[in-house]
Amino acid sequence: MDLMLLVYVLLIIAFAKALGEAVSRINQPPIVGELLAGIVLGPFILGRLFVGLHDMWEPGSRSTFMGQLADLGMLFLMLYVGLEFSPKLIKASSWLGTSIAAVGIAVPAVLGVVVGLAFDLDGLTLAFMAVAMAVTALPVTIRILKDMDVIGTRTSGTIVSAALITDILLLLVLAIIIGAWEGSATWSTAVYIAVGFALFFVFALLVGRLIVPHLYRLLRWMRTGEAAFAVAVGMAMLFAIAAERVGLPGVIGAFIAGLLLRETGRGLKVWTRVEGILSGVTLGFLAPIFFVLIGFSVKFELVAEHLLLFVAILLVALVGKVGGTFLVAKLGGLSTNESMAIGSMMMGKGAMELVFAQIALEVGLFAGREYLFSLLVLMAFISTILAPVFFKLYYNRGVVAGEISTQRPVMHEAYGDIGLSP
Repeated sequence: MDLMLLVYVLLIIAFAKALGEAVSRINQPPIVGELLAGIVLGPFILGRLFVGLHDMWEPGSRSTFMGQLADLGMLFLMLYVGLEFSPKLIKASSWLGTSIAAVGIAVPAVLGVVVGLAFDLDGLTLAFMAVAMAVTALPVTIRILKDMDVIGTRTSGTIVSAALITDILLLLVLAIIIGAWEGSATWSTAVYIAVGFALFFVFALLVGRLIVPHLYRLLRWMRTGEAAFAVAVGMAMLFAIAAERVGLPGVIGAFIAGLLLRETGRGLKVWTRVEGILSGVTLGFLAPIFFVLIGFSVKFELVAEHLLLFVAILLVALVGKVGGTFLVAKLGGLSTNESMAIGSMMMGKGAMELVFAQIALEVGLFAGREYLFSLLVLMAFISTILAPVFFKLYYNRGVVAGEISTQRPVMHEAYGDIGLSP
């Protein structure tokens, strides 16, 4: 193995964990430190002092390998959190979550069009900017909720259901935009993608009803947590592959797999071992690489050249998202603090924004305007850092005021929660 590759991995893990520990001392989630580690290790700071580090983020075999590790980290993270999230909690929040998702898309998207027109964007590039303003990063959102130990509360259920619906709808819109850009008929592309999405969720439902009972018996028969861990990862990979085949990100498939596995494994003796292994591999190794690599993508010199546009994009992405979400949550009967907490978390862009921007860059939507990529990356970075800060502020205020309940619903073990019997 290339010695420098090991050095890069060592640097990433060391900086990520050191800064994660540092920010945790000031009551911030570790993800903030991991994102800052990307800035420190990237070309903006250490890259200026140590030219030899450029292979860590420049295109090439090493950075490709690091990127693949980061993608794997995002997939494992979604599996891990899916194991701790009850489908009942998401279902209970689905109506409010759907409303929040709809308005949380519409408000920043409309404002994004206004900003785009003001800066001479047009056509499908303008349409993409509207989509980019409305994104919510489900993987990052879930990681923050996990770091703050609020997974399983009503508030987290509303946030996750809204974020999941938001990203799925925007993926559908993005697919239509890319299809139109590449010359295919927009309506046929829309129908194709929509059918594919529907087929995936039918597939997930069938697996839950027909295969999960047999999987429970298999896990109950196993004596080692390592073997059960392999089954869990295998199912996540299967769902990720199925999701990718219909145009969804693989991480959505991994999250759905985690939801099903949660109901399968709870109550089994080996399951504590499975969760321990998955926690160590995900939070201790793979996920930090993913978050550090986000910081690598920021190119400050391009941002400086288009500072006014960047400020406009940032304000629309943050204020538009928080404002639209807050309004719906408040009208839905939630308190001011809880509504602001939900809005604050929904404004985080993180990974999904980077995925969207990378796709747009690769297909040529930014032709002649490549600076838009760096603007969107930095906007995603800032929103991801601000989201946990404001969420924690308003969430804690709501808890202290008695407006937000920190109780988790009591769920039945294993099959009892989904209406099956072993």
